[in-house]
Amino acid sequence: MDDIIRTTEETVSCSGNGQHPLVYINLKNDNGRCQYCGQRFAKVEVANQSEKESTPA
Repeated sequence: MDDIIRTTEETVSCSGNGQHPLVYINLKNDNGRCQYCGQRFAKVEVANQSEKESTPA
């Protein structure tokens, strides 16, 4: 898998769409990888709320 799943969460889960056991991956170091399928995850920061509200949709 080459795609990186970006999230704001510190912990994510992966089951390879049901192809392997459910595992939880800690993103405390900002990135992680599933030990079974190799899916990569990256933690991203959220812009503060005032910036989000002033940005047109």
